[in-house]
Amino acid sequence: MPQHTPEHKKHPGPLLPPVSIVEQTMRKARRAAAVTLCGAALWTGLLLVERLWLADELTTAAGRLATAHEVVGRLRVTEQQLADAAELASVTGDARWVERYGRLVDQLGQTVEHASLLAPLAVAERHRKGTAAAAAEIAHMRASALEALRSGAHGSARALFQGDRYRRNSRLLSEANAELAATSLAATEAQFARLQRRSWLTSAGAMLLALLAGAFLWRRLSKGLDPTRGTLRDAEVHIQRMASSDLLTGLDNRAGLHDAMNARLEGATRAGDSLSVLMIDLDRFKPVNDRHGHMVGDMVLKEVARRLRLCLGPDDLRARYGGDEFVVVTPERTGTGAALAKAERIVERLAEPMKFGDLLVNIGASVGMATFPYDAHSADELLRKADSALYRAKQGGRNRVHRYDPLRDELMAERNLLEQEIREGIATGQFVPFYQPIVGLDRRNVTSMEMLCRWRHPERGLVSPDKFIAVAESSGLIGPLTFALLRAACKDMLRFAPNWRLSINVAPQQIEDPELVPQLLSIIYEAGLPPSRFDVELTETALVNDTARARAVILSLKRAGLTVTLDDFGTGYSSLSYLAEMTFDRIKIDRSFVRTLERPESAKIVDAIIGLSRSLGVDNVAEGVETELQAATLRRMGCRNAQGYLFGRPMPARELDDRVVIAKNTMAPLSHEAERLG
Repeated sequence: MPQHTPEHKKHPGPLLPPVSIVEQTMRKARRAAAVTLCGAALWTGLLLVERLWLADELTTAAGRLATAHEVVGRLRVTEQQLADAAELASVTGDARWVERYGRLVDQLGQTVEHASLLAPLAVAERHRKGTAAAAAEIAHMRASALEALRSGAHGSARALFQGDRYRRNSRLLSEANAELAATSLAATEAQFARLQRRSWLTSAGAMLLALLAGAFLWRRLSKGLDPTRGTLRDAEVHIQRMASSDLLTGLDNRAGLHDAMNARLEGATRAGDSLSVLMIDLDRFKPVNDRHGHMVGDMVLKEVARRLRLCLGPDDLRARYGGDEFVVVTPERTGTGAALAKAERIVERLAEPMKFGDLLVNIGASVGMATFPYDAHSADELLRKADSALYRAKQGGRNRVHRYDPLRDELMAERNLLEQEIREGIATGQFVPFYQPIVGLDRRNVTSMEMLCRWRHPERGLVSPDKFIAVAESSGLIGPLTFALLRAACKDMLRFAPNWRLSINVAPQQIEDPELVPQLLSIIYEAGLPPSRFDVELTETALVNDTARARAVILSLKRAGLTVTLDDFGTGYSSLSYLAEMTFDRIKIDRSFVRTLERPESAKIVDAIIGLSRSLGVDNVAEGVETELQAATLRRMGCRNAQGYLFGRPMPARELDDRVVIAKNTMAPLSHEAERLG
């Protein structure tokens, strides 16, 4: 017997990076951003100051350049005006020209001095030294000529102006002044051009430094974040893996399964291969989970995943589809034989007991199989059809493998529709209780009513239970259906005689529900009825599935004041053992024996069952009584109660025969002819 021993595995790392790493990353980013902003602010401030200074210098240089142009023009004009004034003054002797000549001499000196200020110092010094002698001599000559003009000696002044010495010195000074003006203008233009080049170079340098600083900061930040980036990348991979994996079993989850299936379907389509999808559902997992707790249930699921790994190959895709359902996708290159063999191996391995310490757990598995491309071409359609095959495997007795059958797919669709209609019927009150009386054979008095179910379908009319009870049981709707019927029946009980009791059928699936007894009692107490007026009927199937659970339910019902009946007694293989292990209040003899009561074998079996109940001190009921002869025979054998069409068909409370049930609380007495025939 395999025993699962937990393995000590290395715990995986944290899903997300530690908070310190994230904070460190943010701190580095903030520091880099702060340094960048401070550097940018400082650089912008320096650049702004330099720009302001340069703008001021350019303005000054532009002013000097304009002044230089003005001085050059004024110097030329003044020299020309001075020559004209000297000529006119010497010819006319007019006092106005004489005064004008004097003013122009002073103006020319000022203009030359202004030009010297604009020129470089070396040029101005050279100009002063080169023109000092000529300037002194011509100044003396101009003073003498001016004095002669003022005294009326016009001829002397004219001779002086027209002399070779004056002309030579004037020409020398004029050329020197022109050179000075040109040099001053060139120097000013050169200064302006230099300032412009500096402005351009400063802008280019600022841009280059900004780019270099940005590249340096980016490189430093990237280098600092490289370790964190690797951690975050690992975390991202871990997160993606978690999003597509089942944390409990380590297998792919539903999302990961769909992605992997789509990828494999594309590969199989290109290669022309086949794929088989195995839908696996665990049998008897819910009782294990309910009885031993979710921790044991998780251990079972882990063990199932481990066994799937052992009995499947590396190319097989395994996934937990949800709850206790698993999916296997396996290549089918040689037909469906390989996949079918794997499915049967899975059923065989999962049927083996699982041992967790001192606890022994037995489950099983049913498998539905669909194949690409024969059954479907998409992942969703393959899963749906594998689920359809799984449902048939469950119906066939569990622990089985069924392949998808397209002929039965329509039946599956009808079943799903019926299940949906049952849900809607429960919610809208379409299911109503019908009652069949159980009478005492001695007095023919009504002792109780068995609650039966009918469906008032809005389109199909009144539907009998054989059309929907099986679907309600397999879909888990039998519990809500039973509770809805009981609520309605409790209202009808208020109309019945106070000594009548109500028999309630409980399906085997409901035994596994831990809320069964609390729900029944809650409905009974809510109606204000005593639990002693209710009887719960259990079939042998309910006892076979989980004997310990059935025993606990029976004890809980009896402690609450309800009675318990073993229904369909004699049809199973171990009814006697259940009578020995569990305390029932009443035994119901199955209708199959009553229907063939005229046969000696059946009569002996019925007589033995009645004798057994009398020996155990429990009451008995024969069901399926349809004739007076059957009733008389049963009464003679010692059967105390009977139920069947002879005493009344199932009907709603409002249609019960007032003469028979409601008013008199009795049945017609057994006729003398029947007594005689019995």
